[in-house]
Amino acid sequence: MRRFFLLSIFVLAACAAPVAPEPTATATPPPTRIPTSTPTTAQSEPTTNRYFPDLARGRTTEGYHYLGNPDAPVTIMVYSDFLCTSCAIYTLDVEPRLIEEFVATGQAKLVYRHLLQLGERSQTLAEASECAADHGKFWELRRELYARYNQLYFNTRETVIDLAAGLGIPKDAFTACLDAHTYKAQVQADYAAAMEEGIYARPVFRIGNETMVGSQRFEAFVQVIERAAQR
Repeated sequence: MRRFFLLSIFVLAACAAPVAPEPTATATPPPTRIPTSTPTTAQSEPTTNRYFPDLARGRTTEGYHYLGNPDAPVTIMVYSDFLCTSCAIYTLDVEPRLIEEFVATGQAKLVYRHLLQLGERSQTLAEASECAADHGKFWELRRELYARYNQLYFNTRETVIDLAAGLGIPKDAFTACLDAHTYKAQVQADYAAAMEEGIYARPVFRIGNETMVGSQRFEAFVQVIERAAQR
């Protein structure tokens, strides 16, 4: 009986004890996204309609596109593929600073060379950039292609036609140029010349008598350009 009495007291005491409140669930904030230079979804609307429009542009005697004073003492030769990740990083993040610091001030000119190292789509995009050049939009379409390099593995032709139209290039004329492969031989010849010059990686930069391979920091370019200017 005494044992029953003590057990009853223990049960009553346990039931009367305060219950610890359950912890309140706290919403975990989403991780902060690191901003990137490239859009994460397909966009046909151009991010810019002009690419340093106040600078001279044209072709070298070999037919390569240049930006800046054609008589500038230093040439920044860029060998690049439109589907190359490192090439896109350079074009979007480093090149504008180089243009502002050296090309816009007349110290250097930029020359672009086509690499076709990533297959048929690389060929298509290189030809498309040359079709855009017929309408004075080579540098603009080039920039837009690099801003979407990671989207252009799919629906390549349709995307580039939309981008060109967004830049004000007549769609019929651009599409006809692209479908006729008007510049196929030209971009292939450029690529062949690059290989003969020993270019087997991407991107590659020739500045003076120095060669830089792969994505580089802005400061590394500054040092090489300054050395080239002193020679």
